[in-house]
Amino acid sequence: MNLFAPLIRRPIGTSLLALGLALAGLWAYVLLGVAALPTLEFPGMVVYVEVPGANAQTMAATVAAPLERHLGRIPGIKEMHSESNDGSTSVRMLFNFGNSTDKLARDVQAAINASMADLPTNMPVPPRYYKFNTANIPVLLLSLTSHTLPPDKLFDLADTLINPAISQIPGVAQVRVIGGRPRAVRVELNTVALAAKGLTANDVANTLRAANVTSPQGTLSDGATQMTVTATDALHTPDEFGHLLVAVKNGAPVRLSDVARVTSGQQDEYQAAWFNDHRAVAIRISKRPEANAVATADAVRAKLPQMRAWLPADIQITPIFDLTQTTKSALREVEIALMLSVLMVAAVMLVFLRRIGPTLIAMISVPLSLAGAFVVMWSLGYTLNTLSLVALVLCIGFVVDDAIVVIENIVRHMEHGAPPLEAALVGVKEIGFTVVSITLSLIAVFAPLLFGNNQFTMLLREFSVTLTAAVVISAIISLSVTPALCGRLLTLETAGGREPSRFEQALQRFDRSLHRLYERALDWSMRHRRLMRWQPLILLTLTFALATVVVKLFGFNFMPQEDIGMIQGDVHADANISPTLMAERAKHAAAIMLADPAVRDVTTFLGSDRAGGNVGNQATMFVDLKPKGGDPGERPDKMKDIIARLNKAYAKVPELRVSLNSIGFFNDDDNSDRGSQNFELISSNSADLQPWALEVTRLMRQHKEFHDVSSDYDDVDKQQMLTVDRAAASRLQLNMGLIDTALYNAFGQRQVSIIYSDITQYWVVLTSSEERTLSPGALLNTYVRSDTGSMVPLSAVAHISPSVTPSFVIHTNQLEAAKIYYNIDPDFPQDKATALINQIVSDARLPAGIQIGYSGKAQNLEETRSNANVLMIGSILAMYIVLGILYESLGHPLTILSTLPAAGAGAFLAMLATATPMSLMAIIAILMLIGIVKKNAILMVDFALVAQREHGLSPPDAIREAALVRFRPITMTTLVAMGAALPLAVGFGIGSEMRQPLGVAIVGGLLVSQLLTLLSTPAIYLWNYDRKLREEARRAKRAAKRALKAQTAAG
Repeated sequence: MNLFAPLIRRPIGTSLLALGLALAGLWAYVLLGVAALPTLEFPGMVVYVEVPGANAQTMAATVAAPLERHLGRIPGIKEMHSESNDGSTSVRMLFNFGNSTDKLARDVQAAINASMADLPTNMPVPPRYYKFNTANIPVLLLSLTSHTLPPDKLFDLADTLINPAISQIPGVAQVRVIGGRPRAVRVELNTVALAAKGLTANDVANTLRAANVTSPQGTLSDGATQMTVTATDALHTPDEFGHLLVAVKNGAPVRLSDVARVTSGQQDEYQAAWFNDHRAVAIRISKRPEANAVATADAVRAKLPQMRAWLPADIQITPIFDLTQTTKSALREVEIALMLSVLMVAAVMLVFLRRIGPTLIAMISVPLSLAGAFVVMWSLGYTLNTLSLVALVLCIGFVVDDAIVVIENIVRHMEHGAPPLEAALVGVKEIGFTVVSITLSLIAVFAPLLFGNNQFTMLLREFSVTLTAAVVISAIISLSVTPALCGRLLTLETAGGREPSRFEQALQRFDRSLHRLYERALDWSMRHRRLMRWQPLILLTLTFALATVVVKLFGFNFMPQEDIGMIQGDVHADANISPTLMAERAKHAAAIMLADPAVRDVTTFLGSDRAGGNVGNQATMFVDLKPKGGDPGERPDKMKDIIARLNKAYAKVPELRVSLNSIGFFNDDDNSDRGSQNFELISSNSADLQPWALEVTRLMRQHKEFHDVSSDYDDVDKQQMLTVDRAAASRLQLNMGLIDTALYNAFGQRQVSIIYSDITQYWVVLTSSEERTLSPGALLNTYVRSDTGSMVPLSAVAHISPSVTPSFVIHTNQLEAAKIYYNIDPDFPQDKATALINQIVSDARLPAGIQIGYSGKAQNLEETRSNANVLMIGSILAMYIVLGILYESLGHPLTILSTLPAAGAGAFLAMLATATPMSLMAIIAILMLIGIVKKNAILMVDFALVAQREHGLSPPDAIREAALVRFRPITMTTLVAMGAALPLAVGFGIGSEMRQPLGVAIVGGLLVSQLLTLLSTPAIYLWNYDRKLREEARRAKRAAKRALKAQTAAG
């Protein structure tokens, strides 16, 4: 029974259905979003807290620990990391795939609310949280520049006008204004003048709070009208604050200006930004984990004209870093590869079919299959990204294969005298089971990817579903639209019945010569089938050997590193560096970068780490390179050569510690401010961490493969430890609360009051003047008023001693941790780097309580390696089960699967020849080959079984005829698949480094499998038949013996 016969007999209706599919696919293509890679639903949340003046240890103990206790109870949490430095703590949580970010936001807010009772009361604002994406790379950076306005005014405009407008755009997770801080009235105390007047910093703080208030005063009414009462209770300018009366001493007023310098400035001096060499305020925009990066950036760009209208004419707002533009360029390159693949496939088919008619009928399956795939992608919320487009490029070979097989079978029947419609019906009936077998076995290859909940399977799921959808639709098209068109349009003339041209005659002679050569080789292999049966085992052994050699020589990386023309650089300095000196070093680092001929633009941030936290001894550079090429205005250098050249330039400046990393489309949260990779030493005993972290760091620096090696303990904060004589303090009626408050008011950059303006609020910051904090002795000269009202200098109850403390305190899953940061040589693979680190840590003989923990690239690589083995085995088992069900046989699926080792050996030979490392893309290629090469065996086995069953041929004659008849379509379909993959293997355009390993492996696997499986499949088919005959003979012999024995016993 032919299910597709009604569609074949009604070509007009079938054609209209095909047209509807094409139009639906075109509309879906227009609606599809664009992204670099599939969206990974990897929920992440960050809780951020500021307590100005607190050191890292205080933040870790009083803020991080209470928050972690409550946040750690949220269901579905995978990892939790906190980082505490001077004045701020961030707690970062990663959750398992599948968790709703909206629900997690509610859970996080509930945990914050529950922890408030345990947190310090002097927080300027409550803890705030935001959703984040693990890549840690902004989707867009904007700069605000002005020739007339200072940075603090630019910051106010950016924070009050632009920040809220962008935050409302769907897909935006966080908007952070960088390069300045909110305006503030700074009150810088003269501690000597204070003491001379008999005043303390506490007195000034209380005066500021009492004198600057904004509260309702009520209303007046005379019965006819009502009036609002307004008082001048708020202060706004430094002059107004300077005239405040702090106290009256000996009948003389003491005003604030007598004991302090009051100025207009910023909340702190650590924030600055530059675009190239111009001072700017930058806006860093991060997307939500589930949002589409390109759509988010496009929405922000669309909002820019409206935002420009809100700003003074002198202010320029300009996009300065946009990864999505590179994404679009890379996808255009893949689309070009798609078009080239279509052209190459069409050329191969035209050469083999030698007529335009059959070629066009076969090629119709390409746009229809792609259209169907677009509809499926749109309905599932997928995007046009590198992996989905690569899937479409590769599926061209699949979708044309089905049409080729169908057309070739129809033409064969027409050449034997059948009318076109009858030939189409008979041909589809003969070949239908084969097409279904090929399609179902391909689905089985990718079925294991539908299960699993990790980054590996999530990355490949969109690829596999897209490819599977295209192949399933192509099977339906090949069994309906293709024969319908053949039955109506194909004639013997269009199929090749007319007198061929000289070129066609030459092709026919070559075809016949190749066919005779194959026939002789086939007869030899069938005669030596006992020898050929070992070929799959030999090739399987060779595959494992070649895979080992490839990994040994070239290594194993999670993803190939692409050159998309962007670099991220991090400038690091000692923890206690002054803001002025840090700004000079950041500008010096940017100047060296701009001097390189490959660099186009550099955006520099001072005082902000990659996560957006405030770090005074760090600066970050986002570097945009010139386009790659040989024309004027382009760069001929590769990314790794540019980074090597820049590293040499920075090495000549000892005071600059710069870490450079290339930015790619896949950026995991492994990236830090000190290196592209890191790992952690984790322990419940913090005392063990510092010496062992420094020891492991020292050992890693001895290996040339690692660069920029550092740890959290390399940089320490210098601190003055104030030791209070509690007995003396008690005698003088001082308690620790009074002492802490006095120190905080004098040295803690305390935000003591709020100034309200029409559109924003800013702080009054209380601190000691810079000249009064130059020496540690200023601490002891601080006066505290005792409970009796007497003035007591701290020197009377305390002494100070210098010490050092880590500038960061790291917690991982509520245990103390120390991070070790590093970069690796571009030619040194990730798996070897991880193995070397493990060896270093093992040689260091760490105490039993210290564990090593990996994340980011190393963790993804380990998941890929372990999951790849399971995935391969699962795919082969699934395919065996499907084939066994289809053929109702245990032996025929093994004959079909015997083709796989040849493909694996060919893939690894090609990778070895081109020095291609193992990676996720190479694994995708191996999966593709599993689906492609078994098609050759299915075509032969199906034909042989039909010939045996319907035409009474013996197995040797049946498989021989199958191999000879199917030789031409098998060769054609293999060349078509190679033609589809060839543009990927050649590699061109942005992001080609990611696609190239896939194309190389597929071309190599197809080439070797085509040469070998055409001979091995018939031989193994016959060997299985011989084995079956021998088994039947043995069973018959045993049955005869049992019958003879029974007859003898009965006689």
